Amino acid sequence: MTLRYPVNYIAITQYYEKGVHNGLDLGWNSAFGGNNQPIYAAEDGVVVAVRKDYQTTDETGSSYGNYVKIRHNEYVSTLYAHMAYGSVSLNIGDTVKKGQQIGLMGNTGYSKGNHLHYEVFINDTKVNPVLYTYVYTGQIVSSNPDARQDLLYYEEPDEDIEVLKKMITELQDKNRLLEEEVKALKEDLKEAQAYDFTYQVNKTGIYQIKLYEGETLYIKN
Repeated sequence: MTLRYPVNYIAITQYYEKGVHNGLDLGWNSAFGGNNQPIYAAEDGVVVAVRKDYQTTDETGSSYGNYVKIRHNEYVSTLYAHMAYGSVSLNIGDTVKKGQQIGLMGNTGYSKGNHLHYEVFINDTKVNPVLYTYVYTGQIVSSNPDARQDLLYYEEPDEDIEVLKKMITELQDKNRLLEEEVKALKEDLKEAQAYDFTYQVNKTGIYQIKLYEGETLYIKN
């Protein structure tokens, strides 16, 4: 699974630090979407937690404000926090697709300015999102080196390679069918070879008997 960064302008303003800051803070740029830029699902999944009624910014605490949590499979989940009030329309149980908009960047909960707080869970444990999330084609990365440390870049599969993989799969399927056909023919041959044939001839004559592969001639007085 290759998670996609949940914003199209990528600038990390605070990195993951285990036990201190268990996610990434992603900032904004006025030239690329502004401070309410859209937030997108990092991967296909199902919404397992959501809050969308938060209207305030907290000076203290640890509140996510408005947030969405998505479970992608039995091991991986992601969470998107501090979203703008009125921008979240999802409910628990909704299915989402990778790249689908799920809200807008905001400043709700314990937040110091508009940003997205993004978390990744593996087996319900918070891990460093930088290790699991990729920059996809079309996304813009900050020019500030401090805001793009250790980013991973997703490489689109080569179309020629995908075509060859498809051809290989088709040939393998045909080969399996041929192997099954050969096996059936061998069974038919085995049955045919199991028959005994008796020829009665006079001892004084000369005869030519043609044997096929697998046949045996027995002469009985």
